[in-house]
Amino acid sequence: MMAKSDDKSGGEVNSSASGRNVEPTIFARMMDLHCELRNAVGLEPLPGWEPTNSTPEWAKNICIRYRQTILKSILKLKPKRRVNWQNYGRCIGLIERCKVFYTHDVPKILKKEGLDRLSEKQQAKFDAVSGEEEMREYYLKMLKRPLSDKASLEELLTLASKPKLEDLDKHRQVALYHVANQDAKAGKMFYKGMNEGYSIFLNEDGEFSGDDRRADVYGELLAFQYEVEKMRRTLPAKTRKDLRIELKKSPAFQDRGQEWFNDVCDEIKLSMKGVGAPYKFLKSASSSG
Repeated sequence: MMAKSDDKSGGEVNSSASGRNVEPTIFARMMDLHCELRNAVGLEPLPGWEPTNSTPEWAKNICIRYRQTILKSILKLKPKRRVNWQNYGRCIGLIERCKVFYTHDVPKILKKEGLDRLSEKQQAKFDAVSGEEEMREYYLKMLKRPLSDKASLEELLTLASKPKLEDLDKHRQVALYHVANQDAKAGKMFYKGMNEGYSIFLNEDGEFSGDDRRADVYGELLAFQYEVEKMRRTLPAKTRKDLRIELKKSPAFQDRGQEWFNDVCDEIKLSMKGVGAPYKFLKSASSSG
């Protein structure tokens, strides 16, 4: 039976009835973050997924910052009653760039991070926390297949992504059909927008194009969200300096000093617990009677 910790700062961490912390898998962390980002921009909940942990307030604030910065240009593309041909083109350009990101950029990023060169020991360690089985169960559910299905995870991912890619391609074809039946002015605006849309969210290196100089550090904090929450509840009490030292162990963390980091934490309202703050868990229903 699972119980949840009581976190007055806005976060909850799943735990077992015995009081030990149950660490979410990488897949679960990514899906939970996806849910929070969708919520921040006003989208429907992610189908078929129940968040494994409540998101702390500081992490929600990062999602709101993303909405106000790197996602701002995309949200402006929401269609209105009157067709805006330049925005229509931007939407198609964005779609094409996202397709390239998944087919070309992601493999390059994984290679750059060295995930294609893991030793047997490193691979075993990664497999233990990746949540591959959890991922299989999720996609089997989405594809309406029995849990006993023997299809590999790669096959399931291909099957799940195929209709989405086909749908995106249909959008492109419909858009090109519509613009072909417009005058030269509308066509010019459409293709101008298509060129702009290609880099409106991601640049040619697969990095965010939006205006947020702190997107990288936000990403690091979100990636270590679970570890950050543990630090906020440990004894002796941890400080922002301790947190920054831990983040500096990541090669991707671009450190700019303690004063800068304090400012980052202030902006998202990330405070470390005071002296003596325990890592609390609720008692299970069975033990509480």
